[in-house]
This record gives sequence, C-alpha cells and structure tokens, in this order.
Amino acid sequence: MNRIEKRFVIPNIITGANMLLGFLSIIMSFQGDLLKASWLIVMAMVADGLDGKTARALDGFSEFGKEFDSFCDAVSFGMAPGILIYSILMEQVALKELIIPLSFLYLLCGVLRLVKFNIITEASKDKADFIGMPIPTAAGLLASYNIFSNAVWGELVQINLFLILAFFVSILMVSAITFKSISKTFKVLDSKGLLALLILVAVFAKYLLFPFGLSYFLVNSFNFIKEKRFTSKEEVS
Repeated sequence: MNRIEKRFVIPNIITGANMLLGFLSIIMSFQGDLLKASWLIVMAMVADGLDGKTARALDGFSEFGKEFDSFCDAVSFGMAPGILIYSILMEQVALKELIIPLSFLYLLCGVLRLVKFNIITEASKDKADFIGMPIPTAAGLLASYNIFSNAVWGELVQINLFLILAFFVSILMVSAITFKSISKTFKVLDSKGLLALLILVAVFAKYLLFPFGLSYFLVNSFNFIKEKRFTSKEEVS
C-alpha cells in the first residue's frame, strides 16, 4: 500500500470501527445488556473523534470518507441510541405507547441532522460551530445518563427524566441553536485547564461524562439565548 493510499485508508478504517461499535451496541441492546450497549456508543464517539483527527494529521480527507462517516454515524449515533431508547422503554409497561414514536423520532431527527450537517459543510468552509446539537453529542447524553445512573444507583432510575432527555435531544438536533466546539464552550479554561478537565472526565467517565455533556448543552443553550436577546435589543435600538 503506497503512502497516498494509507492517508485515505487509515481514517476510513477508524470510521469503520465506529460503525462496528454501533452495530455491537445494537446487538447488546437486543440481548438486554443496556449498560454495555451504552458504553459501546461512548466508544463509538471516541472512534468518531479519532477518524477526523487522523484524517487531518494525514491530509486524508476525501468525498468518500465524508459520506462513509455519515453512514457510520447514522448507525452508531442514530440507530444504536434509537434501539437503546426502545429497549429501555420496553421494560416500562406504563410507557409502551411511547416506545416506537420516541425511538423513531430520535432516529429521524438524527438522520436529518446528518443531512443538514453535510449540506452546511458543503456550502461553507466554516466548520467551527454546529447548527443544532451534533448527533454524537445527543447519543452521548443518552448513553452517559444510563451509565451515570447505573454507577450512582446501580440501575437506570428516573425513567421519566430519560424520556424527557430523549425527546429534547431529538428536537435539539434539528434546532437552530448554535453549538460551539468544546474549547469555545469552556473558554474560561486555558488549554492546560481544558486538558486536565478532559482527562478527569475520561478517567472517571461513568460519573463525570453525563454531567460534562449536560454542562456542554446548558452553556451553549444559555449563550445562544443571550446572543439572541442581545441581537434583538440592537435591532430595536
């Protein structure tokens, strides 16, 4: 394999690993191991982050890679969390009428989010900010809540909270809220402080990943509302 081929193939291998982890998560959900299914979604998030960084390091971006990444994301962060929602709600007799509508709503919004992202990045070179919650973030919030709940209470508690979370992240994916990069979101921290925070979250992931993801959502939502109000005041004046 020559050097030119390697710079394209290696990122796509990592992207394929992302899809494999999503596929395994679906299998775990069907087998009833919802905690393992959640961890596999988190692992897919790591692979999703690595493929982009590897492509940048090797100058290995390609149209094929972009499309392949979208299809893999649809499996790992669309279908796998959708099946996770379905499997969790299946255990709740009182919520059976919501199982298919809510799990499909998440999948639908996730796929729409991926299509929207591809159109926006095709039309603009500015990829620093995201319009709507990124689908890996939405998937990560759902998976990490299950992990957090099991770590703290030994099981998934507050099913109603999970249900509300699943609904809101679905809507947020197709919303107009601007989500900035992690470094911009937590800009009060310098690079060393941010690195220390990320290491802490990684080491104590089962306890800190959900609070970190929730903080990311809340900070971006607050900033978006604040910017909108400031813009409205300027227009009035």
